[in-house]
Amino acid sequence: MAHALLVYVCVLPLDDFSEKSKVAAALAYNSVKEIEDYLSVFSFGIYLFLSIRRLKMYRSWLNDTISDSSYPTYGWLRNLLLLISGLTILLLANITLDYGINYGQANFFHWQLFYFLMTVIIYYIGFQASKQTNLPLQATVIVSKADQIAPVSPEKLPQIYTAIEVLLEKEKIYRNPTITLTEMARRLDVSPNVLSFTISKCYEKSFRDLINEHRVEEVKDKLVSGRLSHLSILGIALDSGFNSEASFYRVFKKHTNCSPKEFQEQHS
Repeated sequence: MAHALLVYVCVLPLDDFSEKSKVAAALAYNSVKEIEDYLSVFSFGIYLFLSIRRLKMYRSWLNDTISDSSYPTYGWLRNLLLLISGLTILLLANITLDYGINYGQANFFHWQLFYFLMTVIIYYIGFQASKQTNLPLQATVIVSKADQIAPVSPEKLPQIYTAIEVLLEKEKIYRNPTITLTEMARRLDVSPNVLSFTISKCYEKSFRDLINEHRVEEVKDKLVSGRLSHLSILGIALDSGFNSEASFYRVFKKHTNCSPKEFQEQHS
């Protein structure tokens, strides 16, 4: 920006366009602009990499630590990053065409496509922002996968597994809609790292999936048996540990490939 401002100030007093071009060329305007364009692509790439990495870390933390299905998974943010990735690739292609073969001297379609995609992204951000009515403000600690996994002796795994089964099958700890890995580890008198490792090793799934799977199974059992028939489907879901209608329907369909109503009709 400073260099562009310098060039602008230098050519401002001149009336002849060819003279302006000579001054701009003497100040290496085009060369600096080309470097700036490629650096902008490099900057895009760095920020995209860090953003995608951060989002993956958050989702990994969410699946391994939190059972509360109302926590956002930020699917819209993933889509936004994919769109911006496409925009970055298109920007690199455009400046390469312009500086490599002077394609931009006779054509502008590639930049029209770029600005169209940019417009789509802006509208997408606005649309998603209008839907964000209650963003969670809880502080979270996101750690890497390597930090979550702690070594557990093979002899101790069956013992911890049995204790987990007791909490799930007898005490039905999953009915607590806000149960966390830390709270469950405290009940078992083990560290969260050990519990996370045990769940991954013995169940081959995340803490979140393990808890939600038991919630879904209880809902299915109640729908088939007719118990709590005085309650609506949502009432049964809330009684089984879910804490919102949207998260319940999303999780139920993920585990059964059908809606609760369809499942109920199939087993009526």
